[in-house]
Amino acid sequence: MTITRQRLLEMMTAYRSTYLLRTAVELRLFDALADGPADAGEVAATLKTSPRGTRILLRSLVAAGLLDADGERFRLPDGGADLLVTSSPGYAGANVNVASSDWEWDTMKRLGDIVRTGAPLTEETADSPGCGYWVDFAENLTFVTKAGAAFVAETLGTGRADILDVGSGAGLFGYAVAGGDPLSRVWCLDWPNVLDVARKHAERLGLADRTGFIAGDAFSVPLGGPYDVVVVSNLLCQFSKERSSALLHRLSGVLRPGGRLVIAGFTTGDVPPAQAHHAHMLELLMLAWTAGGEVHSPDDYVRMLDACGLVGARVHRRDGLPLRVVVAEKPADADEEEQ
Repeated sequence: MTITRQRLLEMMTAYRSTYLLRTAVELRLFDALADGPADAGEVAATLKTSPRGTRILLRSLVAAGLLDADGERFRLPDGGADLLVTSSPGYAGANVNVASSDWEWDTMKRLGDIVRTGAPLTEETADSPGCGYWVDFAENLTFVTKAGAAFVAETLGTGRADILDVGSGAGLFGYAVAGGDPLSRVWCLDWPNVLDVARKHAERLGLADRTGFIAGDAFSVPLGGPYDVVVVSNLLCQFSKERSSALLHRLSGVLRPGGRLVIAGFTTGDVPPAQAHHAHMLELLMLAWTAGGEVHSPDDYVRMLDACGLVGARVHRRDGLPLRVVVAEKPADADEEEQ
């Protein structure tokens, strides 16, 4: 890869595209064009915004490729109605609350100091009880959440199961697995404020009568069980290898013999860094937000699962999906353990 002045300039100014998109989403500007082209005055009247400010914003959105224009009339480009109009089933605009969250923007202003110290500089970290970022994460599903949950469900196959979804967030991974059989049940484990969001998703999916909730710290709260499936998605990156291993050992203890422990999330180490951009950016965020978190490799996960006494650990990949799914099984002749 060659570094050029143009590439450096694009990186230095990339935040402008971010704040432009964030502003348009906040104002619901794309909704104002959902019924067809309009000029700046018409859009300003709909949004109750300044005509001058609206005109300048609209032109900037055209310059950024987020709108098209015929003279002074503006319209949604191809894909805009599907992805940026709030009433669309494919609406993706809310992802700005996660992908370019205020939490991250405010933290990364001090990245140099964080690198110098190797530790978070904020009182609230990613693993703080009730951390508000995870509510935003659960409410505004990322581009890969649904696809990742479906991948886990397909990897496990159908069949009745009692499922524990650890660090559940919205609960979609556990719900996807439970959706394969009407007798399956799910228990979502997360902080109380995050479980409020998981409850809403359970109701939306018609799974409320088959879902239980465990509020607290996965390292110490009673886990219940035993379970046929334990899912850990997008969680272990918050912890060191040692702490991740300790959590997996605890979780393996509530598996039934023959039950499966599933890790789903971004990984590093199995492809060159340039092919795992999002994973390495996540690891940088974990440096800023956790005491020891890192994005682990698939091989790390296999070793951790082996150390728990689980067998048959296997890494599953899908083209176009940046997540890895690692599955291992508790031996059928293993004694059930209590937590």
